[in-house]
Amino acid sequence: MDALWWLALVAVAALALVATLIDGVGRLGPRRRGRGRRSPERRPERPSDPPPD
Repeated sequence: MDALWWLALVAVAALALVATLIDGVGRLGPRRRGRGRRSPERRPERPSDPPPD
């Protein structure tokens, strides 16, 4: 029974290591275009509508 607990602990540690590596590759991999935040482009102002009669 003691060996089973050690085996389970090793399996959990291995899964945690794999998850960490996959997460790290995703964060450090090539960046997609347009991912960064830009300031919104200014639209030309429209003339205000005339007041209703």
